[in-house]
Amino acid sequence: MATPPDRIDDTLAGCSSVLLLASSSDTEADACVTLLTRYAPERTNVLGATVSRSPGDRFALWRREVPEGVPKRAAMIDAGRGVRTRTERDVGDLPPEFTLDRLPEHAEPVDLGMALSRRLGSWESTPESTALCLHSLTALVGAFDRESVISLVDSLNRLCETVDAVGHHHMDPTAHDDETVAMFRPLYDAVIDVNAEDGWTVTLADTEADAPSFRRSTAPPGGAASTDPDRPETVPIPYSFDQTLDLISDARRRTLLYWLKDRGSGTVAFDDIVEAVVTRETSIPAREAPESRDSVRVSLAHAHLPKLADLGIVEYDPDGATVQYHGNPALESFLRYVETIELG
Repeated sequence: MATPPDRIDDTLAGCSSVLLLASSSDTEADACVTLLTRYAPERTNVLGATVSRSPGDRFALWRREVPEGVPKRAAMIDAGRGVRTRTERDVGDLPPEFTLDRLPEHAEPVDLGMALSRRLGSWESTPESTALCLHSLTALVGAFDRESVISLVDSLNRLCETVDAVGHHHMDPTAHDDETVAMFRPLYDAVIDVNAEDGWTVTLADTEADAPSFRRSTAPPGGAASTDPDRPETVPIPYSFDQTLDLISDARRRTLLYWLKDRGSGTVAFDDIVEAVVTRETSIPAREAPESRDSVRVSLAHAHLPKLADLGIVEYDPDGATVQYHGNPALESFLRYVETIELG
């Protein structure tokens, strides 16, 4: 049954992931902007990732459709330098409100996932709603193996649910066979089919049905990212792709993991960890200084260390105020790569 765009908020209530199936550029653009502006722009953080279109094209779309609306926060990740043709428009005249991050020319889905994860994590505590747009799955499927794209989608959808963001991913159904489209549909809370004749058709996930699903944990490659020409031999990493992205989504948790990696295996006093994290956060120019030492202590004790303990990365003894870190070569190689991207 067709759903009018003006009723889409009610229809998608509770959905954190949406697959947008559209082949016409006009209807696709209208649907994209409608999903990004479900809340007033000034109450929304807008995060875009573009593979098949240039950043200039995506910025121009926003400026055309929402000429007076400025998001509270806005960022675009350009992941298509090695995929797009060179004939498309470049960045052009960008609004000052938009931040642009370019991935390396030979970046892979894991690199895109990490970049989106860092941005989503940095906005998690803001009062505004966060809307994410990925354009497009069609380009990713055409450039990379299908399994790595599925892992990326699954991880991003889980992360959006965790940080209370709403993401929609574009796919051109006419560019794929029915089997490919059917593989991606179960990954989402809702699927929107858009065409000029029938309008919007929204299908919500049937959580009771025993339908095929790719919501599973897939072991990603370990070691440094494949974009690193000097990476060592791959070591299997014992965490799924979505768990790994979630691990680095929070800035304080990244700081903690960087310090544990550098310190190495062994037992350390909880107070020493608090002091180390405060010192590092204060010394990193790109980070906001912690509000207080007590705020760091509380977040480590009640959020970050229990999370690492659940994954077996540390053993945390709150009563004894000690932490035992278990080193892992694959995780530490991954952390070195992320630290290089973030801090240089």
